[in-house]
Amino acid sequence: MKRNNFIIVGLALVVVMIAMLLANGSNGNDTYKTFNELSQNERQEVDYKIRSEKGNSDVAIIAIHGGGIEPGTTDLAQQLALAGEYTFYSFQGIKSANNTVLHIDSTNFDEPEGLALVSDSFYTISFHGYEDELEKHTYLGGLDETLTKSIEKELKNAGFSVSDAPNEFNGEEKGNIVNQNKQNKGVQLEISTAQRKAFFEDGDFSSVNRDNRTEEFYDYVEAIGRALSGD
Repeated sequence: MKRNNFIIVGLALVVVMIAMLLANGSNGNDTYKTFNELSQNERQEVDYKIRSEKGNSDVAIIAIHGGGIEPGTTDLAQQLALAGEYTFYSFQGIKSANNTVLHIDSTNFDEPEGLALVSDSFYTISFHGYEDELEKHTYLGGLDETLTKSIEKELKNAGFSVSDAPNEFNGEEKGNIVNQNKQNKGVQLEISTAQRKAFFEDGDFSSVNRDNRTEEFYDYVEAIGRALSGD
């Protein structure tokens, strides 16, 4: 009987630990836990690059898993920032393959330039991608509930499938870079593979084709721009 109780208690502890990991948005599969670790093992301008452009500092549009890490996210962030004259930042994987090794979890992302730009902003939007080749969909998270609802409304009005993000990437952790602005709250968009591929001609989001954007790409960006501008 006592042995059974020990087993039950042990299983309960395992479940609690898994739940805590998911709630904290941690990614146990990440090769690097911090930017310092990454920069000591990867080559800037060969394996990764950092790009930013200062605009209206009230709004920062970021893609910390850009380039080949989560393809399409840099392109969305850059276009939205350009259209609204907002501040833009992206950490981009530029390896010929296996860019996912450069993924640093949002709660651990501590690249100094990115942190500085976000900390100087009042509103922050962070673009991400998740694996789903079948359904075109966007999950919305983050702590800025007002802006999140505005973006959800505009995207749905534009014909996009949107819903609240599940716990594993809801972007609600205070340590998440998107929530480290002056209001301590931002918006995190998790966009499915199928949706990101639809933003580019022939459903090809490889680096050589990401300049060939579809109307769907611009409709998506414009919908978020309307939410930001309050139109």
